[in-house]
Amino acid sequence: MAWIGLDSRTEVKVADGSRVDTLWEQTIGNMGRVVYVFEVQTKGSIDSMILNLLKAVNNPAVQAVVAVSNSVQIEKIKKHAAGVQALNDRLKYWDYQRVLEVHEALASGNEEINSLGLVPLITW
Repeated sequence: MAWIGLDSRTEVKVADGSRVDTLWEQTIGNMGRVVYVFEVQTKGSIDSMILNLLKAVNNPAVQAVVAVSNSVQIEKIKKHAAGVQALNDRLKYWDYQRVLEVHEALASGNEEINSLGLVPLITW
């Protein structure tokens, strides 16, 4: 996730008995940590996903939680989450097709910048 300046981790424990699919994180000077939490919903319990997201928003560094799925599942998630006040302003929805499009665009932009040789490539 270096493309947009955030550290990315998968399968992150957010509380006892609760893991989220992905976490983006960055420490910003004296502001502390900025965290975004993602849950990918393809099958399984939407209520369990919502519980994981609720546990995640208990962390004050979490700026937003994001449900990633297809349009049909997103509508189901919206219905389940409608009555969960703690998620009202913080739950965002991201269609997985858009995720793939954004990834492709970022990869293309990154390749173009690298081809110009403006930023030294780091090899490990």
